Amino acid sequence: MTRKPNAPTVTVHEVTDADLPPVPDQAAIQAWLDSNGTNGPRPLGTAAGHYQHIVLNTVTGELSFHCSDYRRSERGKDYYPGTLFPPRDWQGVPPVLYWTIDSGNGERPHHDAAEGNAFAHELAPLAQKLLDSLLPVPGTDDLDWSADAASAGLDIAQACHRSRKAPEGRRPWLLDFSRVWAAFPELIHPGWADAPDKVLDDEAGYIARLGLLPDGDDHPDIAGFYGISEEDANRFHAGMVGTRAYLYGYRAEKAQNRRPTDAFYWLVESGRVNLARHVTADDLDSDLERIAREEQERATVLGIKLVGTMEVLREFRGELRHRLLEELELFAGARQDAEVTLKRHRAAVTSRLAQIMSWDDPAYSRNDAELGRRARITRQAVNKLRSSFDDDPTVEQDR
Repeated sequence: MTRKPNAPTVTVHEVTDADLPPVPDQAAIQAWLDSNGTNGPRPLGTAAGHYQHIVLNTVTGELSFHCSDYRRSERGKDYYPGTLFPPRDWQGVPPVLYWTIDSGNGERPHHDAAEGNAFAHELAPLAQKLLDSLLPVPGTDDLDWSADAASAGLDIAQACHRSRKAPEGRRPWLLDFSRVWAAFPELIHPGWADAPDKVLDDEAGYIARLGLLPDGDDHPDIAGFYGISEEDANRFHAGMVGTRAYLYGYRAEKAQNRRPTDAFYWLVESGRVNLARHVTADDLDSDLERIAREEQERATVLGIKLVGTMEVLREFRGELRHRLLEELELFAGARQDAEVTLKRHRAAVTSRLAQIMSWDDPAYSRNDAELGRRARITRQAVNKLRSSFDDDPTVEQDR
């Protein structure tokens, strides 16, 4: 796997004591704690905790000693200088990484500015090794971890330990996925060639979480193949790294010099295609496949390889079908309400006709044509009702 070209050069940004909160007086704090708080006011920094860090800007290469202001009463996300190393599942290289220095104890007291700057200079070669070993994610501006970069970061963490542990170099229990797949080609899914970014991102995290030990028939014994002990394979940070860089590279290779582009952008966000004119709720998968081929032909002219096209088309068709279901429910409800209203109004018309006819008053009840006009029914219908009323004089009236 190709390393990141033109990695930034590490430069140490030195700080002064004026830039930092006061270094807690550890002796005064210990004396106060030993007295259970009875020998005077609580010393400043008693609850400082691990407030000292090493910070690396992975974009600019700036490395520095940093102290969070422990005097703050509120310690939200901005209390810390970036993203704590290492990232979860080795996914993503944040623009700013930090390591917590295990200082503020008998073995390693808190550092002042001069000591912190000296420590940053001491770590500069490891930080440079980390930056030089990061992997580009093809088709993006993102970076990914290699085993060398991750190991350098772990060595910085070793140095931040209270006992200043020595560096261990490349960890044998960290493996570049670009190396693993060659030995285990069954780990590769051809569908990655046409997968959109989100699918590849999810897959990259999934592969990293698989670990190195066998898991039934679904995951091979990678640790055994590379001679990694079960103890090492079970280490918290052990596993495969560079998964995202590999997957994006695999897709780019299969694109045959075309630029992989998420079909959602091509079909929806760009406004290039009016899906409502191309896709209907009645389309079969074969219809969608035809549309996908036609759009790929258009994209190929521009040097683009569409990925995730069928997923986008199926999702749009699904939205149309769901909309029809909602309309069905809406119209069915309106029809039901209308039928209830119609039944009630019919009963009201019938009962009023019966009441009027019962008067037997020529001025009101003997003109079937006039009654029909007012009731919005034919004269014949009125006459039929009159006959039924004559046959059954006990017609319920709805007043």
